[in-house]
Amino acid sequence: MLSGTDLFLGLFNNLAIFILLVAVYGVLNARFENSTSTTRRVAIGLCFGLFAIGCMHVKIPVAEGVIVDQRNAIVALSGAFGGPLSAALCALMAAAYRAYLGGAGVQGGVFGVGLAAVAGIILHSARSRLDTIPKAAIAALLATFFILPGFLVIGDLRAGWRLMTAMALPYGSAIFIGILLVGLLLHFEENRHAANVALWESERELRHLYERLIDIAFRTDRDGNVVHMSPSVERIFGYSQDEIVGRQMAEIYRNPGLRDELLSQLLKNGKVENFEVEIRRKDGTHVWMSTNAQLLTDDDGSFIGVEGISRDISDLKAAEEETRQLEESLRQSQKMEAIGTLAGGIAHDFNNILAAVSGYTELVKEHLPEGGQDREHLNQVLAASNRAKQLTRQILTFSRKSKPNKKPFEMHLIVEEAVTLLRTAIPATVIMDVDLDPETGIIVADSTQIHQIVVNLCTNAYHSLVNETGQIRIRLGRVTTNRDQAAVLPGLREGRYALLTVADTGVGMDADTKSRIFEPFFTTKEQGKGTGLGLSVVHGIVADHGGVIRVESDLDDGSAFHVYLPLASGIFEDEAAGRFKPKINGNERILLVDDEETVVHLGEMILRESGFVVAATTSPMEALEMFSASPQDFDLILTDQTMPKLTGDVLARQAMTIRPGIPVIVCTGYSAVLDAEKSQAIGIRALLMKPFERTTLLETVRRVLDETRGLKIGDPRNLKTD
Repeated sequence: MLSGTDLFLGLFNNLAIFILLVAVYGVLNARFENSTSTTRRVAIGLCFGLFAIGCMHVKIPVAEGVIVDQRNAIVALSGAFGGPLSAALCALMAAAYRAYLGGAGVQGGVFGVGLAAVAGIILHSARSRLDTIPKAAIAALLATFFILPGFLVIGDLRAGWRLMTAMALPYGSAIFIGILLVGLLLHFEENRHAANVALWESERELRHLYERLIDIAFRTDRDGNVVHMSPSVERIFGYSQDEIVGRQMAEIYRNPGLRDELLSQLLKNGKVENFEVEIRRKDGTHVWMSTNAQLLTDDDGSFIGVEGISRDISDLKAAEEETRQLEESLRQSQKMEAIGTLAGGIAHDFNNILAAVSGYTELVKEHLPEGGQDREHLNQVLAASNRAKQLTRQILTFSRKSKPNKKPFEMHLIVEEAVTLLRTAIPATVIMDVDLDPETGIIVADSTQIHQIVVNLCTNAYHSLVNETGQIRIRLGRVTTNRDQAAVLPGLREGRYALLTVADTGVGMDADTKSRIFEPFFTTKEQGKGTGLGLSVVHGIVADHGGVIRVESDLDDGSAFHVYLPLASGIFEDEAAGRFKPKINGNERILLVDDEETVVHLGEMILRESGFVVAATTSPMEALEMFSASPQDFDLILTDQTMPKLTGDVLARQAMTIRPGIPVIVCTGYSAVLDAEKSQAIGIRALLMKPFERTTLLETVRRVLDETRGLKIGDPRNLKTD
């Protein structure tokens, strides 16, 4: 038998094989990421089987005719690290090769390989609990004792026993050391690979997260040059990483000076939070970014750069701008409400003044000969009064304090009047080219609102001219649209229209501005020079009249607004043509009351000149007493609405309580509590808006009296006979 020293020297010759085995195991781990895959287990079984075969050629004689090696240690390790499948493949290869070699001890060698495979499988099942070196040593020792009985089948049982006991210490120690030390090396290699895989997975996840950042991560050097930017820069800024790295950060700032402000805050505080700046994209557009950044320093504390995260806040800034515009719109609405309140407050008194001016002017004019200069002067006074009346109505309508009063009108007359007013307001440096077709036709409209359309469109045209020079073209005519033409403009139908065109030679509009011009409060004018309400009001008026407005404009090529308003049917044309009637007269008894003495006196004169019998007073209480004393003496009550102590609607109710059916006409310059619907519900026959023309007053009185008696104006029975 060989000495123990020779035995250990022979065993350590297997060290090279073990080292190579560990290296190959590392390659297998790198090749197969899934430690439980069948392919990996097969590969381990085959590789370990080859190493077991290789061990058989490093022969270690331990007794006369007895040769051992470390194949059983390798078979056990294949099972411990590869599982049952690996152990079976490795044992099969080792046993087959041992049988192929032949010689003494074949049976014992094959049996020992089988025991080693079983020992390896047992170690594999217990690996999760072998978490310390002492536990691993105990497991290796138990595996060694499990393998040693392989000597029992060499020769007879007695000879096998003697051989096993003789080999227990030298061979058992070698097997124990082989399983323990190589097992630890394989375990460490497995853990190292697992750590590398975990690190790689972590890096991959971080890289994946980094590459999919919705924000931009960046780093710059001390000079402001971009050292690195995350891939999200291409999505947000439009630059690739290669295009942005190396550039000065300030180059892409819309305001480069803000870079110095950012750096100043960083040097002062070491960091900045929510620093907002506009960045210029590659395509020239801009994006708002909010930056959180910190100062980078070296070991000596010297400034070496900046790193941080920037987030796209363009949507947030847009929302803030929308909120600001809404707040501005609210302030504008409050201003308009204040204007409306003011308008309502002054409308009554102002209209009383206008009523007196226009009424007395009409009375004087009636006594002057036709064609005289004085009569023409009075016509100018009446025209000015009418414009003042329309101005008051415009303010009330604009502030929604009155409702449109639609009547049939000759379209060209309204436009002509508005143009006459505009000629005095627009400088002579602006050429006004006007062409109005007098045969345009009749429209059913509120003349004040149509007047407002013309004034607003022409004023906008004037404001678009450069240096108050250029041309404004105003055209009015009749058009008839067919189905194809109507399909071009949404809202336009087949039929006859009055077409008003206001064009200018001004600066024009781009597509974005053109798409927003009818939005409330949108304006391109400077602060204080426009509310942004003009065109939105025009659009609303046109729509309310069943019309359509179309705009044509290009930058530096002027603008043209086309307004289509439907022409009236024949019945309205007849009504408009019949508006000028012969002088109206009557002999009915009228109770007239108004708290303005001049208005009472004027109304009394107009009515008496037409033959009516008038009882007039400036006190509504006195008027009620007069009516109560003799209700059958009056055929109609004509009362103002806004009076002290007793308003017109209350007077009407009390009078109708005393004498049901008494016709009442209420006059008002403005009333917040009384409109046509409310007055009709009370039983008031007509609501007459101040200031009114002489003809309008007489027509209304005659109409109400005749309707009360079931007659029509012009009926020969309309004069009352006593």
